[in-house]
Amino acid sequence: MKNIHKSQIAFVIAGLLGLNAAVGIAAQKSDQAQPTRASANTSPMAAIAYFNLKNSDGVATKEAYFAKNPAARDTKLAGQAPYVAILSCADSRVPMEAVVESDSGSMASDIFSVRVAGNVVGDDAIASLEYAVKYLNTPLLLVLGHEQCGAVSATMGDYGVGGALPQLLGKIRPAVQMGTKNCAGCTQDQLLEKCIEENVRLGMNELMSRSEKIRTLVGEGKVAIGCGVINLANNKIKWVVAPAVK
Repeated sequence: MKNIHKSQIAFVIAGLLGLNAAVGIAAQKSDQAQPTRASANTSPMAAIAYFNLKNSDGVATKEAYFAKNPAARDTKLAGQAPYVAILSCADSRVPMEAVVESDSGSMASDIFSVRVAGNVVGDDAIASLEYAVKYLNTPLLLVLGHEQCGAVSATMGDYGVGGALPQLLGKIRPAVQMGTKNCAGCTQDQLLEKCIEENVRLGMNELMSRSEKIRTLVGEGKVAIGCGVINLANNKIKWVVAPAVK
């Protein structure tokens, strides 16, 4: 009886150990489940996991391309030569590489891109664009806003936001005031559209007035400058001031 009892106990223990091992393996597989775009917004950890996955995908894509085109890697590492520098909004719906197709494919960009909410002009943005036109010899400079801009809308609503946002919205407020003045009798949607247009015009004018380097290069005809608004549905740019050589 004792031997039977001991064997039964050993069987139960072995079963429990096997169950624990199975649960552990299942948990490990669950932890290692491939991150998805749908899960990326659920938590910081999920966002990190998905970001790292997409970075790995990007590395694999680049390595495959360079394996077939070895000279392309040297070209990319040799430096940059963007033909256009763009100050645009940080809105995730309007990445410049999607708005303007690049001949370089996914290996490099033809765009020197400076992005900030509301495409506002600050010291860092000016310095970045001066670098592009002075040291990279970029001949085209644009300020691009987009439809349904949240920063302009927030400025129109005078939302009670905290932190550093009031300073940013304060840079947009003159455009809202001008848009409101020039859009008497407009609907709210028409007013927003007008204020967005005035905001890109304001940004372009500020670049010209605050940057001697940009102003000089534009005056010499070495840089063309313009501003416009991106259609969210098809990425078509509506020029507020079409770029042209002065």
